[in-house]
Amino acid sequence: TLFRSFECARDLVKYIKTHHGDYFNIGVACYPEGHPNRIGADGKCDEENMKAEIAYLKEKIEAGATLAITQLFYDTDIYLKFVERCRAEGITVPIIPGMLPMVSYAGLQRMVSLCKTALPEELKASVESLKENEEGFKQMGIDYCTAQCRAILAAGIDHFHFYTLNQTHSTLEVLKGMGYYKSN
Repeated sequence: TLFRSFECARDLVKYIKTHHGDYFNIGVACYPEGHPNRIGADGKCDEENMKAEIAYLKEKIEAGATLAITQLFYDTDIYLKFVERCRAEGITVPIIPGMLPMVSYAGLQRMVSLCKTALPEELKASVESLKENEEGFKQMGIDYCTAQCRAILAAGIDHFHFYTLNQTHSTLEVLKGMGYYKSN
């Protein structure tokens, strides 16, 4: 049958590799803070669940995935520690950070709730102080994402995935801030 259902991403990766060999590069999702289903009421993924998260990522890679893209995050240290832990477990494929510039207070609240993403304390203060200032909030989101990208670059990671959610202006501003985009 042409259409199949798969219980998990690992099974889909195995299917693609079995039927198409190395014709495709296969990217899979990963979760520096833990999959939302593994995050507890305290907003954190405990050590046992994080080990399981990394073990499952390794299974997807061993099945044939050639890269992993993270869920969005706003705590750069969590991402960098996640990459370190993955490397220590033998995961060598690129772990591409999923970046989402904040563009509105309501949008940020939706995404944080959906993804169970943590906000560092200093970011929470900025978010709250600008929640009624639409343009100021958007600029803060651009500046914060640019700083995150610079910190990630400084750590030796030079690939990014941007979740634009049809808000390309902010992403272009981040790229300009990093020196990667020059408007004519």
